[in-house]
Amino acid sequence: MEIRGLHFDHLITFRVKDQKENWLEGIKVMEGFPLNHEVYKNGPVFFSFEEEEDGKGLFTYYMPINTGIEFEEGITDFAYLNRYQLKQSLLLRQAQEESDFSTAYEKVKAYAAAENLSVEDSYICVLLNVYGEYIIDLYVPLKEWSEVQ
Repeated sequence: MEIRGLHFDHLITFRVKDQKENWLEGIKVMEGFPLNHEVYKNGPVFFSFEEEEDGKGLFTYYMPINTGIEFEEGITDFAYLNRYQLKQSLLLRQAQEESDFSTAYEKVKAYAAAENLSVEDSYICVLLNVYGEYIIDLYVPLKEWSEVQ
């Protein structure tokens, strides 16, 4: 476990309420997003999850791109975000080795409690595609440093 920041400029975002176990559906949407020849993906797709009730919650998916864009009128599911930055978070590398995200998140919360650190009630999963397999890094924002810009 380590303390790390997370920073990306120029992102496309997509938000949806869904069951926690359906996290992969939003990834498919983002990876299938049509980009023109002047705009391209330049970083890993990642998402945040804020649990609400009964395993449901709000997913926000992010895809870094090379430059800012404006969406055509009528496109409401997607938005542009200039910057995403977490100044300090607890990072659990290769969280896919845990049985699920909840287990990984609970492991980070237990570590935070043992170290007397206060964490947010949300997490960010960064999906790194390595040779066709996903490696997942789980970031849990520290409360005093969790400002997203």
